[in-house]
Order: sequence, then C-alpha cells, then structure tokens
Amino acid sequence: MPNQNDNQHDNNAENQKLTWYEKFSHPLEYRGLRFTIYTTIAILIGGLVEIPPFFLQGNVQKIASVKPYSALELAGRDVYQSEGCFYCHTQMIRPFKWETDRWDINREYGAEPYSKAGEYVYDHPFLWGSKRTGPDLSHEASLQPSAAWHKAHLINPREMVPTSIMPAYPWLFEKPIKADEVVARMNALKTIGVPYSDDELKNAPAEVEGKTQGDALVAYLLKLGRDTKGK
Repeated sequence: MPNQNDNQHDNNAENQKLTWYEKFSHPLEYRGLRFTIYTTIAILIGGLVEIPPFFLQGNVQKIASVKPYSALELAGRDVYQSEGCFYCHTQMIRPFKWETDRWDINREYGAEPYSKAGEYVYDHPFLWGSKRTGPDLSHEASLQPSAAWHKAHLINPREMVPTSIMPAYPWLFEKPIKADEVVARMNALKTIGVPYSDDELKNAPAEVEGKTQGDALVAYLLKLGRDTKGK
C-alpha cells in the first residue's frame, strides 16, 4: 500500500509540472464558492472603475456645426453597419502630423484636423474601427465629394480604383429603404438625447421614399466630415 511519503512525492511531482499561474489558480478552481466570491468582487471593482468615465460623457464639448444624421443618412449608416464596413475602414484621425497630412490633403479642417469627441456626439454606436484595410473615412466629404463616384465605386470598386480589394455591392442599389424602420430608429435615438424635431420625424418617410440602400449609403459617406469642414 502507498504510504504518506509516496503520496507527498506524487503531489510534489504534480506541482512541478504546473506553471506559476497554475499553482496560484489550481486551489481556487477546486473551491467553487470561494472562487465565485472572488470573481464577484473583481467584477464589482471593475464596475466601480468604469463609473467615473461614464459621468464624464456629459463634459464632451459639443461642436455647434455638427448636426444629427438625416433620415436618409441614418438609413445609410445602418447599411454601413450591417455590411460590416467598419471592419475595414476607420473613422478616427489620430493627432499625428503624418496622419493629418494624409487625411486633410486640402487643409479644410483647421489647425487641428484630427478627430474630436464632439464630432461623435450623435453616433450610437461609435464606428471608429481599428483596422485600415481600406482608407479612413472621417473626411470623406472633403476627399471625395462626388455622389456619382461613390455610387460607381460601390457597384464596382475596381472601375474607380483598379487596385481595390473591396467587395462590390451592386445589389444595394436594388433594395428599397423601409421608411417605418428609419422612423423607429430616429424615435429610439431621440429617447437617448439626439435632438430630432417633430418635423424631421414627420418628413422622414418622404425623404427616403424611392431611395435604395445604396443611395442611403452614399448619403452617409458624404456626411462624414461635412459638418466640420472649413471650421
């Protein structure tokens, strides 16, 4: 029969195979109640850390020229999200000279042409992105102001940019916009502080009538950077 020394030898051998982190976590994993308590405490601490930044949202300096998205632009923003455009395009110009020189070629965004918090006050959710497989779109209203160019680019990217690896989206110009969904979206945004007027909500169906998702996406792209252009 194995004696106490044999058991101790086996335990020591097992411990030698564990990493330093496993030696720390191993006892907790076999004590479910204690592990649950520790996990709850960690979550509560993390929540407390997040509270101050939450209240700081009200201190974001608004930019008077930045207006909410129109009904058509908002519909286009929904298309932008649903097609996953933010996976390949950013909407955030960082405060570095090489960055601002690249994305403010025409010098239309003042002495500080990088992104400001006030530009995104009506964005729910934010679509900053993190990967530039394609170009940043923050100043698209300045860099490419042609609606015809954007339409042709969406239908066949290679026609406008031969080296483009972007997928084509011709079907977007065949799919009509559902006005009731746009109005519902505007009403939802109004409840969380986006200042849509009663007239804007009333006129929304007429604004998107006869428009396609492709038309809406083009309108959204031409909104990006427009409100802060020349400021």
